[in-house]
Amino acid sequence: MIYVVYYIVFQILLFITLLIISKIKDKRLHQDHGEVVPPGFEPTNEVTIDPVTQEKRRVYFNPKTGDRYYKIEK
Repeated sequence: MIYVVYYIVFQILLFITLLIISKIKDKRLHQDHGEVVPPGFEPTNEVTIDPVTQEKRRVYFNPKTGDRYYKIEK
């Protein structure tokens, strides 16, 4: 019975650890590459608005490489 409790606690701690690591590593929404859009990137209809700062961020897509570029619009 005690092993079941240890197993559940271990699983919860592992889940929390992986969640924290993924939050630190995944910085795609926080990327701002500057004012000039690099060549080969096309604007998409995807726009996000930060609810706190009200910044509008447009997504640009490069169809050749599959890369995404995030630019803050004024």
